[in-house]
Amino acid sequence: MTTEELARRVETLEATVIEMNKLMEDKPATQKRGILSIVGTMADKPEFDEAVEYGRYFRITGSEAPRDWKPGDPIPEPEWDE
Repeated sequence: MTTEELARRVETLEATVIEMNKLMEDKPATQKRGILSIVGTMADKPEFDEAVEYGRYFRITGSEAPRDWKPGDPIPEPEWDE
């Protein structure tokens, strides 16, 4: 690669960085991006709390909750094969 080719590539990169910086300046700093944009959106939803409880049941017992189990019911201790 010649010095001229390298200089052109560096100029292109610098122009791209300047353009990206301008795009970032247009966005408000308080705007959440990516996964942070949905964090907390389910905080007041009872369905989410229910799903969390079913997940907790599964993590503790290693199996799905039976149909008659409801969130808030006690979770049985896992049965370990010895």
